Amino acid sequence: MPTNPTQQSSAANRGGRCCCLVFAGLPLLWFIAAPILPEQVFWFPFWMGAVMWNGADGQGGISHLLG
Repeated sequence: MPTNPTQQSSAANRGGRCCCLVFAGLPLLWFIAAPILPEQVFWFPFWMGAVMWNGADGQGGISHLLG
């Protein structure tokens, strides 16, 4: 056990929060860049959400699990 207790730097305390800010900022960045994106690229997140919800064939996915 050290006899000289030292405080941790503030950078070491923020380690987990910075990753969350990246994911929170992505939707904002997406809609800011929307006017300059090609149409297929702009609609990709909506298409991906529909595939996850309905399944690739439209008969399964997450919605099938929920009823």
